[in-house]
Amino acid sequence: MKNTLEALVAMLAISTTGCAAAKTNLDSNHPTSLATGENSSDGKYDSVDDLLNPEDVRQLADAHYMIISESVYKDSDGKETTLHSLGTAVLYKDIGSRSYFATANHVVHNEEVLFSFFKGEFKKVSEQFYILDNDQLEILHGIMHKLAESKKEQGTTQEFYVNDLLGNKKNLSNYMIHTSSEMASILNILKPKKIQAVAQNEKKDLAIISAPKLRHRPLSYSIGNSNDLERQNLLLVVGFPDGLFKNVTRGYVTSVNDSKLTSDDPKDAFIFDASISPGNSGGGIFAVRDGKLELVGITSAMYLGANDLYVGVKINGVSEVFKGNRISCEEGWKCNLSLPYELKL
Repeated sequence: MKNTLEALVAMLAISTTGCAAAKTNLDSNHPTSLATGENSSDGKYDSVDDLLNPEDVRQLADAHYMIISESVYKDSDGKETTLHSLGTAVLYKDIGSRSYFATANHVVHNEEVLFSFFKGEFKKVSEQFYILDNDQLEILHGIMHKLAESKKEQGTTQEFYVNDLLGNKKNLSNYMIHTSSEMASILNILKPKKIQAVAQNEKKDLAIISAPKLRHRPLSYSIGNSNDLERQNLLLVVGFPDGLFKNVTRGYVTSVNDSKLTSDDPKDAFIFDASISPGNSGGGIFAVRDGKLELVGITSAMYLGANDLYVGVKINGVSEVFKGNRISCEEGWKCNLSLPYELKL
């Protein structure tokens, strides 16, 4: 099996190099920036159509990376099962030899105990998180496509669930992308960079993660202030829906706060209607202010059984603890600290 995967990696790595070269040539031809002449600096979020440089939209996708979670669980008989789930992270800042990203906490957090209708309780043994660059993602998709062509699906995917605080069963399929059984072998061959969760806030569903510094273009956006959002502000939302490809959708802010029926602090999040799917979690949400893009939120969740009700966590939750080149661990945040209340980066 390993030899087959290695052969696929070698073949697809060659073709990916050719694609990357073609992309570089394409990137050198930037469209001319639009000069509106009427853009006023009123401090409010504007329409995406008011962007001074439309090329910034295409560069948004370049600042997003797929995150793969690999967790190992053991059942009561001692048999181990490896599960994978996919998410998105958006570049936040480069400091020294590392790149820092914002993402949803559930992208880099796995439940300690899972349950199966057939096997009972599964306890977590270990977990690891990876970040894939564009070339590795191209190879990953190529391998999985070839594997899907070479075999038929056998049986059904085992469904896992967790118990919430009230003891109700919550199906993980609502937000977990099931990947092929060969994913662990593929990751072992690709050897993507491992990421570290630097700071996590489970209640707000926010996390700050880091990886060895990645080569990327200058960011086409700055960090915004989500409290300035208003209903019907236009948004761009980036992520990997169903793990298929890097995708950008467009929509509106429909509520500047979450619902009091579901959130302890509804002011930590807002509601939008740009289409998302599982796999978008952790991706950036952007608005336009004075002709320039600002990161205003992180995709977190969707209301099941409702139309176009998607939850974005306000980026203020990250910026309140990520100050300059330091992370201050405030209430609600769990940090890998080098000092009692501060992480020096």
